[in-house]
Amino acid sequence: MKISKPGRKIGWRALTAALVCLAGGGGLFAAQAIDAAAPAKPAYLAAFPNFAPRLTPQMPGDVDIALKTQLEKAQKFSEVQREFDLYSWQMFLALNWPTNSQGQAAPKLTDTRFGPPHWTLWHNSSAIFQTDGAQPAACGVTPKARTLVLFRGDLAKPVSKGLAPFSTQAVANADPRSTRFLGVLSAVGELNAANLGDDIDQAFSGPMLDQNGEFVYYEIMIDPNEVGYLCDNSLYNINGQVAFTKAGGKVAMPIGTPDQDWSGSFELKFAWRILKPGKDDFSRFHTSPAVVMDPGPDGKPLERKVTVGLVGMHIGHKTKTSPQWIWSTFEQVDNLDVDAVAHPKLSPSFVDPNCPMCAVNQLPQKVKGVYPRIPTQAWRGVPIRGDKVALNRQAQAALKAQGSVWQYYQLIDTQWPTDPTAPPAPWNGGLPNAIGNKPGGNPTPVFLTNITMETYFQKGNQVACNGEELPGGQDCPASGPAQPPVWNSALNSLGKPVTPGINTLTFQTESCMGCHSSAGVWTAYDPKSGKGKQSGQLTADFSWLLSQKASYEK
Repeated sequence: MKISKPGRKIGWRALTAALVCLAGGGGLFAAQAIDAAAPAKPAYLAAFPNFAPRLTPQMPGDVDIALKTQLEKAQKFSEVQREFDLYSWQMFLALNWPTNSQGQAAPKLTDTRFGPPHWTLWHNSSAIFQTDGAQPAACGVTPKARTLVLFRGDLAKPVSKGLAPFSTQAVANADPRSTRFLGVLSAVGELNAANLGDDIDQAFSGPMLDQNGEFVYYEIMIDPNEVGYLCDNSLYNINGQVAFTKAGGKVAMPIGTPDQDWSGSFELKFAWRILKPGKDDFSRFHTSPAVVMDPGPDGKPLERKVTVGLVGMHIGHKTKTSPQWIWSTFEQVDNLDVDAVAHPKLSPSFVDPNCPMCAVNQLPQKVKGVYPRIPTQAWRGVPIRGDKVALNRQAQAALKAQGSVWQYYQLIDTQWPTDPTAPPAPWNGGLPNAIGNKPGGNPTPVFLTNITMETYFQKGNQVACNGEELPGGQDCPASGPAQPPVWNSALNSLGKPVTPGINTLTFQTESCMGCHSSAGVWTAYDPKSGKGKQSGQLTADFSWLLSQKASYEK
């Protein structure tokens, strides 16, 4: 699938799916009780710049702006990053805090009998962007009801285009909070067991297989604030988006503020792998019973009841400080490596340590329309930074002291805009901004990936313009004498762009903000041909769901 925008086509860097990986006022109150007056300093910052060992389920709507301003004036930019990283950990814990169906948080993070994680009160993207384009049940109730009511009737419809609904037996008496219903096999697009063998454009979309030869499954959850905005503007189907854009509407999701807990738009993306008794240590994963639409031996959908473990979690959150959204990503600690001395029977989920010559991050290849169950050899293109490693150790120690399973998870990094007013840099405007500031906002860090979700987008060294498809489908222009052959730190310190620089060898992987800035909405659609047009960069407010998940209602 190609999505065009004025003067620029979207290449591989722009095709990662929504989160997730991520604004009108008056965001809806979420399912957590909210105090009228927020504390001067949230509890998660009590030990700043260290991790506060006293854990709380509070979800501030943004980072502490006063602290951020103070640190920026003192030019303590590493500590500003630490504030965002601590906020990421707080979001992660608040979202995963056990919460009952009335929206009340458990006294402790380990009180799992109190209820499933808070995010299970939210709405699955498939229930909002339905395969038939119908109005979601969530749009027919009051805003307050959207925060607490789960619509079991949504399970009667497919979770992905082309799939059949789950069986009556699987859905009967199922609690959608405590059971995952999974069918999407790719973090990019809608690849599933029904279309694995189709000759569709999947050049940048493919499944990931763990070392047990099982597919990884993905789902996206949307918070009530964003759902309310989508309902109010009928953006849940192609029809509504076309009418919205023709009337001059511009997508502007609700914004979170630090004085209102649970405010702002959230999109969450989860990666799950099937756990097997005797092969996997279930105690090291957040687990859930699940019903999956799995490709059978013949490649056709096969419904199975399994136990899944969480291996990746993206959090995208739109806030006052970050209109380009805050992007936080977490992984289970055994994804790529394990301590073989401390855990001799444990193996990484996505690496064969006995095959150092195995090619890494390679899209699986179909054989007669079926993917052989050959495990993916995953590799992290950008190592976890040292300050993140230190912070993770602090957080994991606090979680271990409480006996929480979340001690086995780690923050990979947090991406946020250092200058929200900075416009996007043009693709041919010269290095370093052509790559570093593609989305606008001057994001830091420049790259951010989760190995369970952007596995095949971690490219490494390549010519600068290879990161984008150029206007008109042209090839990279010929090198000129002013172009440095290789980008290095000396060139980066010049203080002015090297132009055109598009043939210079650079390191490139994925950027949550860069990818999601390219998301668009439907502006025209012909139901007879099934073809239409979508808008360009910065028109979907960093959400890929509108273009990727929406269907036409006949």
